[in-house]
Amino acid sequence: MSDRSGYYHIYRYDYDGKLINQVTKGNWDMIKVTGINPETKTIYYLSAEASPLEQTLYSIKYDGGKKTKLSQVAGYHDIDMSPNTRYYIDKYSNISTPTQVALCDDKGKTLQLLEDNKGLSDFIANHAYSPTELFHFTTTDGVNLDGSMIKPFNFDPAKKYPVVFAIYGGPESHGVFNRFAGDGGQQWLAQNGYIIVNINNRGNANYGSAFMKVVYKQLGKWESNDFVEAAHYLATLPYVDSTKMAIMGGSYGGYSTTYTLLTHPGVFKVGIANSPVTDWRLYDDIYTERYMGTLDDNADGYKNSSDMAHAAGLKDHLLLIHSMSDDNVHPANTMQLLTALTNAGKDVDLRIYPPGAHGAGYNPQSRLLINEVSFQYLERYLKGNNDLPNLNAPHPTVTNGKALQNGDSF
Repeated sequence: MSDRSGYYHIYRYDYDGKLINQVTKGNWDMIKVTGINPETKTIYYLSAEASPLEQTLYSIKYDGGKKTKLSQVAGYHDIDMSPNTRYYIDKYSNISTPTQVALCDDKGKTLQLLEDNKGLSDFIANHAYSPTELFHFTTTDGVNLDGSMIKPFNFDPAKKYPVVFAIYGGPESHGVFNRFAGDGGQQWLAQNGYIIVNINNRGNANYGSAFMKVVYKQLGKWESNDFVEAAHYLATLPYVDSTKMAIMGGSYGGYSTTYTLLTHPGVFKVGIANSPVTDWRLYDDIYTERYMGTLDDNADGYKNSSDMAHAAGLKDHLLLIHSMSDDNVHPANTMQLLTALTNAGKDVDLRIYPPGAHGAGYNPQSRLLINEVSFQYLERYLKGNNDLPNLNAPHPTVTNGKALQNGDSF
């Protein structure tokens, strides 16, 4: 597999290293080979040919002939293929269809529907649920970007709503798909009057190598640029309150949050960063050097990609969340950012959860508390709502992911 043409494709070689032929071709990315049948000389693979927002299963011969689209339903397909490629399990969904699981043969024919999720469909029909909507726009420098939006329940286009960007943004990731969304936290925000947005920013996969590799040696620059471009686009929509936008994320999403607030002040009124990388010199070299090169070769890039270099730019509300036991993003990231902000005379809010791992939460109750703290932060600084419940007042205890009401027993 190579992106030498500008898109990821399959190439066939002999054992002497001589190219026999290019198997797949086109202005789209091959995503993953799911199976190979040497008897029929057939390759099965997932690709973004139908859309960068979808994963679709195809088969093709070694020589590039007889390409066949096997996925019959548009959306996101996850394939588990038998070793002999005669059968596969297809787990798929789209924005209007909850996850389906089917047993299929190598021609794409459904032999048995293993799970239709009718129970979930019935549940959604009788409860407050806001579906995902897909949108796209063109940036000021002429790049087309895809996004997703979850609107408030009982959405009224005559009203204006605050917006929360729930993002990740890291290289080779992909946040927006034509896939069913079941995130309870985002549904909670929608039910409380927020529009939740995500963007496939530059650096993400499935849009060709130029789109993905533009972030090389300059992490943060184009990701933050595209979040800001999306905010400006959304501000043109009649139902968006452009004065009330927030950005939040964890891990790389935490870095995307802090870097965007520091380098583009005033666009987002609120930022919530959980376990953020703040300086790539403090992160794993096997990951960092893949995208930033070595420090000796890219000293200026490391400096410019560091939050600390831009700490004086903070103008908005920022909540930092971290665990002192984080074994992925070391807490030194948050501590050094706090020092730089303090030296620049900037104040932020901080929550430390000592025994937590990456993501800070260490049990159901701590994770619930982090969600409640984050929600109250949005309510207070985005909506101006200071009439908030006391988090220390009696409230349901959580065990094994289930909320216990008064009178319930473990």
